[in-house]
Amino acid sequence: MIVILSGEGPTDLGQCNNAQSICSDKQFQVGPMAVLVDQMLQPRLYYSPRTIPGVFQYVSELALKDRRKSTQSSKVSLVGKKRDQETGYFYINAWMLGDIALERESTGKDKAIAILFRDCDGTRLTQAGLWAAKWKSMVDGFKRSGFTRGVPMLPKPKSEAWLLCAAKNHAYQGCDKLEDLPGNDDSPNSAKNKLDAAFGGHKSTVELCEWLGNNPFDVDSASAMPSFKAFQDELGRALNEVLAG
Repeated sequence: MIVILSGEGPTDLGQCNNAQSICSDKQFQVGPMAVLVDQMLQPRLYYSPRTIPGVFQYVSELALKDRRKSTQSSKVSLVGKKRDQETGYFYINAWMLGDIALERESTGKDKAIAILFRDCDGTRLTQAGLWAAKWKSMVDGFKRSGFTRGVPMLPKPKSEAWLLCAAKNHAYQGCDKLEDLPGNDDSPNSAKNKLDAAFGGHKSTVELCEWLGNNPFDVDSASAMPSFKAFQDELGRALNEVLAG
């Protein structure tokens, strides 16, 4: 199995450390969300996929942008009239990642799961409708590519809220309320600031990965957060398709 990851940077799924736009193995520096994905897959696979050479493959935003340019040059309409610019970005990203996943399956002669990470952001007043619109755009983008095992990973408001669920006092209790935190990092009440406070200081990406490794994420308890449950369900669906043969 191949797990194709595409995120926003080192603090979520990770990044390439070799100046390339697509990488794997030692060239892929994992982020905390990649560690989380690995922990969620392990019970079903009976091994840690990120420790197996070639399984975790990272596709950067630049690679998706380059794929979009090549698709545009073929005069294919990327965004319909009914899709606004913001949700169109999510749609196109999922479409391009789905295309790349299909190619990787063909060259690797193995089935793939593709995970597209994006923070929802937004304000408290807009988050509910914004999250749903962005989620649907990602689902529709994967469908447009023809790739059936595409999985949106869209924390609300940000990935720090998911981590905060596990790191705060009284871990995993009342985590659904964390989705109402501001998506703006400049807000004193933001998920990012609250996560730093829970740790007693800012943790680097490497430190967050180590912390998750030492404190495996309680997936069942965290499913009280609707945005996490949506990701959990879609990842399970995609994995079921792979394991079904």
